[in-house]
Amino acid sequence: MSNVLQSDTPKIVILGAGSIGCYLGGRFINSGANVTLIGREKIQADVKQHGLKLTDLDGIDACIVASDIDYVTDLDSLSDADYVFVAVKSGDTVVTAKQIKALLKDSAVVISFQNGIRNFDELSDILNQNRVIRGMVPFNVINKGSGHFHRGTEGELAIEAKPGEFSDLLAVAEKSNLAINTYENLLPIQWGKLIMNLNNAINALSGLPLVEQLGNRDYRKVLAKSIKETLKVLSLNNIAVQSANNIPPKLLPVLLNLPNWLYKKIAAASLKIDPLARSSMYEDFVRNRKTEIDFLNGEILHLANKKSIKAPVNNAIVELVKKAEKLNQGSPEIPAGVLLDSIKN
Repeated sequence: MSNVLQSDTPKIVILGAGSIGCYLGGRFINSGANVTLIGREKIQADVKQHGLKLTDLDGIDACIVASDIDYVTDLDSLSDADYVFVAVKSGDTVVTAKQIKALLKDSAVVISFQNGIRNFDELSDILNQNRVIRGMVPFNVINKGSGHFHRGTEGELAIEAKPGEFSDLLAVAEKSNLAINTYENLLPIQWGKLIMNLNNAINALSGLPLVEQLGNRDYRKVLAKSIKETLKVLSLNNIAVQSANNIPPKLLPVLLNLPNWLYKKIAAASLKIDPLARSSMYEDFVRNRKTEIDFLNGEILHLANKKSIKAPVNNAIVELVKKAEKLNQGSPEIPAGVLLDSIKN
């Protein structure tokens, strides 16, 4: 079915339209929003041939024909963008910001929908003529190929905004049935999300779907140790953390260490995960791309170094991920017991 473009909606450009960007953009396009996707030639070719197919754990199954999708590889469409969703990998943030600085109109609002914490500061420093705000995508999306993008975990988008701001964007999101929550201070929740994202590396190293990986107590023990160490480092740096879901961060290590039968019972009631879901870092391994480990577990090492303390658990995980990156052979598929032994201190 062809979608009728609503001319009175703001122009949204999604920069770095990979898995997350194509899912978000596709949901907006499907409701008639004015969206341009900017990304790599490979995904552009898939979208041109197959259009977009969007599915998720809640039963959404939407198909958008290629003729309704504006997917480009150049940056020209940024010149009249009202909102720019930055979805590039964290390691590309500075280079990307420098590339787009002269192209944006002064009224354009730039939203960082990226993993990690540093992106907002890096974008703000370079794009100082524009309003830059924090954003958060709490769910995972996997690229199943041929223009098919599947959301495998739950959660709602969030941006940092004062009451009444960005009403036009929020209206587009509401029409797309893709809610955006607003917070006057999103940073504590971003730290909460980073804590949850510490599992990205463990999932990638395991090579398993998230449900299967988290169903193994030894993998959960690794994650519990990583989170416990992280909470200590954040506390020493006087960094406030707020839950990115409905589980207080301090309780996560306790929950993760529970016996399998009890963990599964509690997790089933508090955390919805599709059997297909995997972490984005696992997808990086499969596609031989550089991961965002420096902006997740590596961020904790940076903070630990500022206080002249060690963070051996997160350090071991970073080293294992970087070793796998160098090998370029996909996930190392490290067994749970082996991984647990490798991070004991």
